[in-house]
Amino acid sequence: MYNVYTVKFCGKEGVVASAERREREKANLRRAILDAARELFVTEDFHAVSMRRIAEKIEYSPTAIYLYFKDKEEILAHLASEGFTLLAERFEVLHNPDPIERLREGARIYIDFARAQTQYFQIMFQIGPQLMPDGSEACMDKANLGMRAFGFIVSCVQEANAKGLLRPFASENIAAHVLWAQIHGAAALMLSGRLGKLTPEEYDTFAEELIENTLRGMWA
Repeated sequence: MYNVYTVKFCGKEGVVASAERREREKANLRRAILDAARELFVTEDFHAVSMRRIAEKIEYSPTAIYLYFKDKEEILAHLASEGFTLLAERFEVLHNPDPIERLREGARIYIDFARAQTQYFQIMFQIGPQLMPDGSEACMDKANLGMRAFGFIVSCVQEANAKGLLRPFASENIAAHVLWAQIHGAAALMLSGRLGKLTPEEYDTFAEELIENTLRGMWA
C-alpha cells in the first residue's frame, strides 16, 4: 500500500514528508505509553503493573512498548523527570523583583501543581523515591531535576537574606527546607484526603492562609 505522501509528491519531498509523519507517529505512541503508565502507576499497585498491562491499555502489542522503553522502571524514571521539569518551568517564569512575592507566587504554583497534576506529584514524591535505588542513574537524574525546582526556593531565600528580610536561621539551606516542608506537607495532606474537616470549597482559603502564615513566620 502506497503512503499518501509518497503518492502525492513522488520523490525526495515525498520521502521527507513520509519520514516526518513516521516521527510524529513514534512521538505520539511514546506519549501514549507514558500517559497510560502514569495513570496505571498511581491507580494500581506499581509492582502489579506490567509492560503488557501498559500495552493493553493503549491497545498495542507489548513488543512495540519495548522499542521505546526497556522496562517499567525506565518509564517511571522518565515520568518523574517530566514532573520535576514541569514544576521547575512554572517557577522559572516568575520574575517579581521582590523575593517574598516570588516565594508567595511559587507556593501557590506548588499547591496548584499538586492539585492539578496529582499523578505526577505522586510519582515524583511517593512512588518514585520508593522504587529508584539511591545512587542509580534514574535516582540521580531525578535528584538533579528536583534541585532545579528546589533551586527556585533557595535563590529567593538567598536574595531575601541578602536584603535583610529573613529572620535568623541556622542557614539559608535550612530556611529553604523549612519553607518547602511546610508547603509540601500541606499539599500532600490535601491530596491524601487527610484534611477531612475542610470542605473542597475551603481548600483555596486554606492554601492562602497557610502560605501567608508560613511566610510571616520566616521574615524579619
